[in-house]
Amino acid sequence: MKLVESKRRKKILWTSGIYIALIVLSIVLVGIRGISELKPVYLINISVDIFGMITGYVLFVCCIIDVQKTGSNLKYFLYLLNVVYFGLFTDACAWMVNLNPSLRILNILDNTVYYMCGPIAACFFWLYTMTYLKLDKKIIGLLGKIVQVGLIVSLALIVINAFAGFYFTVDAQGVYQRSSFYLISTLYGLFVMISAITAVYLERKQLEKYQAVTLYIYALAPIVLSGLTAAVYGLSISYGVIMVIMLLMYCLLNVSQGREKAAADRDLRVAAGIQKHILPNTFPYLPERTEFDLHASMNAAKQVGGDFYDFFMTDDDHLVLVIADVSGKGLPAGLFMMMARTLIRNRALFSSDNDPGAILHDVNNFLCEGNDIGLFVTAWLGILTLSDGRMVYANAGHEYPAICKKGGTFEVLKERHSPPLAAMEGMNFSGGVIEMERGDTVYVYTDGVTEAMDENERFFDMKGMLESLNRDPSRTPKELDEAVRADISSFAGEAAQFDDITMLCIRYYGKEQDKAQQVKEGTDET
Repeated sequence: MKLVESKRRKKILWTSGIYIALIVLSIVLVGIRGISELKPVYLINISVDIFGMITGYVLFVCCIIDVQKTGSNLKYFLYLLNVVYFGLFTDACAWMVNLNPSLRILNILDNTVYYMCGPIAACFFWLYTMTYLKLDKKIIGLLGKIVQVGLIVSLALIVINAFAGFYFTVDAQGVYQRSSFYLISTLYGLFVMISAITAVYLERKQLEKYQAVTLYIYALAPIVLSGLTAAVYGLSISYGVIMVIMLLMYCLLNVSQGREKAAADRDLRVAAGIQKHILPNTFPYLPERTEFDLHASMNAAKQVGGDFYDFFMTDDDHLVLVIADVSGKGLPAGLFMMMARTLIRNRALFSSDNDPGAILHDVNNFLCEGNDIGLFVTAWLGILTLSDGRMVYANAGHEYPAICKKGGTFEVLKERHSPPLAAMEGMNFSGGVIEMERGDTVYVYTDGVTEAMDENERFFDMKGMLESLNRDPSRTPKELDEAVRADISSFAGEAAQFDDITMLCIRYYGKEQDKAQQVKEGTDET
């Protein structure tokens, strides 16, 4: 993920550098040619081009920082933006090299590229519009193929023109002139824009009025401007106007996406609030009970996480501990998490055998039903008998627990894993037994702890977790939780958190130990 982000950042920097360089180059070329040497109409056209390029750069920056635009929608819009931007640059250069016999070849080459920008921009507008409308109808597919073939033919004719001169010529004096067949070069763009207008009209019901009007304006503008510039030679403002319309198009078309994003953000905040309050977060838990002390926390990588923990009494002598990690992130994982938590809790509360393996077996079968999105859950479930310290647990593909005997250090308890929940129906889940004595501690966690990464993509790892825990194993469960979390934060530095970080820690004190003795023992250990 970080590698992808790094490549994307470099690509953005390169593109941004090219945009700025072309603007600066255009201004420098005007200075080299000399303002006094350029006709007033040339200066007007060049000024419009440079203004359009500056507008294009601002639009490019907006697209990059805009999280609403992603995928093909963003890709084709940026392609369109790049082509129009390059059209502006080549148009500005065309006016600067015109009437200069020594630059005749450059004049022909520059105008050839300028002419090519037109059909390429039309094709990308078509692709952007079809992506925006999400059209996959048969007639649209047929038109799309015609658009692609037409682009190849159009570009081929423009290249041939550089030698044949049937669209434009540059004479020996370096003067650019259009031929009588000039309008043929605009037919492809005209066809594409009319096709796009037709598609927008047919699908207008799925668009807001201002969205449809914006697309109409963009499609009609090149048609109107082509007619205008054909009738009035010396006026070349097409790409400048198109760039302004693209800015308008970006602003208006993003209104609905902004509304949708605001609604989605609101839903995520509500879901995050529900998730936050559905997990037990009042500590100490059952302060009147002196047999144990526990603490748990969950820090989601996104607003809604896929990790969860839980703890509850099934009767006066049995405490259930659960920690789990749903595959995936965001709202789908959060919903699946809440369903898994509810199933585990209900099955455990109504179980008469206190068998973690049987509980996970039944929950797994429920989760497999209708699991069309293919999510799964790794889970560790332990049931502690408070009267004798015997903890029976089952592990469904989850991380190994860390155990610390009183006066000792934390060590990872490795055993054979069972598959995760929701992977396959009818699975049995194995585990083991931990015989806890006074002062013993069990620490369970999700892979967000060990797989936390720093800026150099190194993992915090099991080693880092154990070092953090063993710096002072006698600390309370809450202090251990805070210490590990602080060490992860220090280790990660500026690196983004890519996974939920969840942990649960319990220390067993025994049935007959009273509160005063518990406090005294904790003080002596410190």
